[in-house]
Amino acid sequence: MSPPAISTEAPNHRIRREESSDKPLRSELPIPPSLIDDSAPAEEIAHQAALRLPVTYRDIPIFAAGADILVVVASAIIAGQLYHYTVGPMVAEFSRNMAAAVFVAVLFVAAMWARKLYEPSLLMDWGDQIRGLAGTWCGAFLLLASGVFTWGVGKDLSRGTILLFFAVGGVLLMAHRLLWRVYLPKALANGAIRGRTSVVILWEDGQEGHFSALLTRHGYRIAGIFQMGPSAEDSASAIEDVIDFVRGQAIDDIFLAPRTGHFYEVLAAAKALRVLPIPVTMIPDPTLAELVSNPRYELGSALALEIQRQPLSLSERAAKRLFDLTVASLALLFFLPIFGLVSLAIRLDSKGSVLFRQTRSGFNGRPFKIFKFRTMTVAEDGDQVGQATKGDKRVTRVGAVLRKTSIDELPQLLNVLRGEMSIVGPRPHAMAHDKIFAESVSHYAFRHHVKAGMTGWAQVNGARGETDTVEKIQRRVELDLWYVKHWSLALDFSIIVRTVLVVLQDKNAY
Repeated sequence: MSPPAISTEAPNHRIRREESSDKPLRSELPIPPSLIDDSAPAEEIAHQAALRLPVTYRDIPIFAAGADILVVVASAIIAGQLYHYTVGPMVAEFSRNMAAAVFVAVLFVAAMWARKLYEPSLLMDWGDQIRGLAGTWCGAFLLLASGVFTWGVGKDLSRGTILLFFAVGGVLLMAHRLLWRVYLPKALANGAIRGRTSVVILWEDGQEGHFSALLTRHGYRIAGIFQMGPSAEDSASAIEDVIDFVRGQAIDDIFLAPRTGHFYEVLAAAKALRVLPIPVTMIPDPTLAELVSNPRYELGSALALEIQRQPLSLSERAAKRLFDLTVASLALLFFLPIFGLVSLAIRLDSKGSVLFRQTRSGFNGRPFKIFKFRTMTVAEDGDQVGQATKGDKRVTRVGAVLRKTSIDELPQLLNVLRGEMSIVGPRPHAMAHDKIFAESVSHYAFRHHVKAGMTGWAQVNGARGETDTVEKIQRRVELDLWYVKHWSLALDFSIIVRTVLVVLQDKNAY
């Protein structure tokens, strides 16, 4: 007897099973044909997929990241051998070359992982991969050069080997991404990479297409979509249908997609589904997702959800301050030659001081004087401060280059050492702009719960440059508040790495 079919003509707005002797198990809802073969039963599809590769869609990011580490290490070995056989004996021992390779590999993979470039959907995006690869690879070697200079181990590493390592690694990493770009779409289409078969339970009409597209885009095969009824009895009956449908089938996941206000129904459904040995996952709506993404902790036997966190504790502030002092000191040593060259260029380009100082708001709204390289012919600081715009005639020739590369921000390392700023935090605005933004954006002042930063979560997520609309400043404030809620040293480090990539690629600074 063939498996039952799913009918969309069930009463009470829910999908139920019907017996059929000549139809395979399938959903009548719109599902991309490339992911489901309608001519074969679900059991046969799952069996065929399982015979190919023991890799699921969820495994792809870890698999790709691990492959990148191997590629980087292999590139260092190849570069060392090429240098040895074409130029002469290697200066560094094998162990030192491997130490440099591991250093670069960890930085590169961490930055790519932070940007979610190992997600399957982005592995298939050739443009994003090339841009991410170029910026991250250059950034990793920039940090390697900084470390070599700071630690004074340059004499132990061959410049020729490092340059070959950079070239060979870049080519092999690009080839690695080309393989994913070509192979992954075909593997998902023909089942070579086993997708997880799922069932979806909805609480509102009209959501079938959205969740079908969402799950299939992320490698899931949808065996059925069930609609909960308008009453408790109908919903209970729908859950019984789900249980009957799932039993005996090759189902890997059950997804619950409620809307806000269905808490009791979700709890009842989850309790009823415990009879199945299958993971049950909830996909909350945006309102509920924002709530459950907040930090949580145990309060005795109760679970406490943090809606608003206090400013950093004494130990957290001490850790962040130590991190700031370390990074700022090393950065100043590394960029000291650039300071001299930029100062000379500003002097030769236009009249005025090398440094520009402006009043900004810091921790708890306290004002301080921020340091920047002068990039304009004016030095505005008061109740009327105009933001820089594209093609701004106030910007000098040297200033345009400094602003484009963000070199004009480097003197703020002095603000960090003075304790007025942090390396990472919400970007400080001019006092005149602060007053306007506070009036137009709710919770704006909450971003002052931590020190202002040279870079921040907003800047590495695209909210950089001119804030000429309320929507832009609202977006920036939302990202700043997320950073304040979720601060950690690991997050600060990832933002620093991503900042290097943004500076290399971003076009919003002018």
